[in-house]
Amino acid sequence: MFAGKTVYMKRFYPLVTMLLITATAFAQTPTDMEFVPAGNICVGANYGYSAWKKYWQGESLIENGNVGTVSTQFVGAGFTLGILDRLNFIAALPYVFTNANSGTLNGQSGLQDIYLNVKGNYGEIKLGPGKIRFAGDLGFKTPVSNYLVDFAPLAIGTGTTNLSYRQLVSYKLDKGFYLDLKANYTYRSNIPDIHRDFYYDQGGDYYTNNVEVPDVFDWAVAVGFSNKKLLAEASFLSYNTLGGSDIRLWDPGFPTNNVDANSINGRFDYYFSKPKGLNVSANVGYVISGRNTGQSTYGSIGVNYFFPIWKARPVEDKPVQ
Repeated sequence: MFAGKTVYMKRFYPLVTMLLITATAFAQTPTDMEFVPAGNICVGANYGYSAWKKYWQGESLIENGNVGTVSTQFVGAGFTLGILDRLNFIAALPYVFTNANSGTLNGQSGLQDIYLNVKGNYGEIKLGPGKIRFAGDLGFKTPVSNYLVDFAPLAIGTGTTNLSYRQLVSYKLDKGFYLDLKANYTYRSNIPDIHRDFYYDQGGDYYTNNVEVPDVFDWAVAVGFSNKKLLAEASFLSYNTLGGSDIRLWDPGFPTNNVDANSINGRFDYYFSKPKGLNVSANVGYVISGRNTGQSTYGSIGVNYFFPIWKARPVEDKPVQ
């Protein structure tokens, strides 16, 4: 809005697409310019799925028959609270399942990370037949369970605590068409425990269970249409790990690998007249290029409901701004 040495893959394959589908699974997300009015709340539940068979080892697109098709599913719940008309608090928590349809590796499941965000709209300027708006989002993510991080490619999370800031700029015409530009920097903590006391990485031996990982920068451009009944959007997203190495041949990969992904995405939201406050949100996407990542197809669907808490107001078909 809300391994065994015979497997030479990267654990972050499903996790990059987890970021993509959880980012757009709710009606208001940390990545858009939609805001819940003050004193109101939007609660939602969602389901997401992603799968890949081919993946990039470095820049080479290959397959691995030892695992076949790797899939990730999640069910999640969350809410967006309107603190002010232009200031929202967002929280989400997914339960994740992973699976490989070949080989001997067992899929993993469990609660992943809690996602907390504060999103604010801090400026609007009338410009020609529309408005240019400026917003920012401060994000925090941390694990809520002791899941296995060092279990490529079926780990359910990265195991890091993240702090991020996303800058959003949007130009929307009075008739509803808009263009959004977004850029996000994510600071990632060390992984405190990979459940072993030794690892080899980038030519060195490390006698510790603590792993330092590189930060991440991602950016996106979106075009769409929004009115009081619906939102339709197409976007391009680029996800870039700032450093790291390529997956070595016949190696399961490591959290310090350089993971990049470029994807195309589509989103559609619909707001019902009866019952007022009900919304469905769906999105699909495909990773078109990358490095040390899976060639994933993914999608999600969410059901959301808006209602007032301390500031009653008539609920419109689309009670967001």
